[in-house]
Amino acid sequence: MFKKWLHIMLLAAMLVGLYISSSQPYEDQDMRGSISDMVDEGKWKERLQDVKLEYGGREISLDERGTAGVIEFFVRKGVHVVTFAALALLWYLVLRHWLAASAALPWSGFLSVMTAVLDEWHQTFTPNRTGLVHDVLLDACGIVAMMVLIGLSNMWSGKKKRDKIRASDPF
Repeated sequence: MFKKWLHIMLLAAMLVGLYISSSQPYEDQDMRGSISDMVDEGKWKERLQDVKLEYGGREISLDERGTAGVIEFFVRKGVHVVTFAALALLWYLVLRHWLAASAALPWSGFLSVMTAVLDEWHQTFTPNRTGLVHDVLLDACGIVAMMVLIGLSNMWSGKKKRDKIRASDPF
């Protein structure tokens, strides 16, 4: 019973955290100053000099964003992947209290993707924020990665149980 409520509370906390984060204008989340204080921008400038990509209709490069801006971009996108992987795990843990693993896994993926879509949509109402399909796709990468890990874990633990049963069966 404790695990069930713990999982529910962790999921609720994650969803509230996402809502709060999506409600903040970019200026309130700007990490460039902190990044500039923590890293040697000269060394990173050398490493990132050839980085130039389009994302959401904007150019990501040293010329456009500066060293701290490019680093911030990759940190933010990494956080997308990790956050939604964790969300998929939490949805799965909560659903497993009521559903078999074979049902909980796809439902956790679906609910996580829907959360990503709603999160990006919510950002369209926040000043200086945009909801991007690209971000939903990044979120989906984290979700799929976690679903694969959960599936592999379930297969491995199921094989382990079958091997244990076979070892104890004399015939």
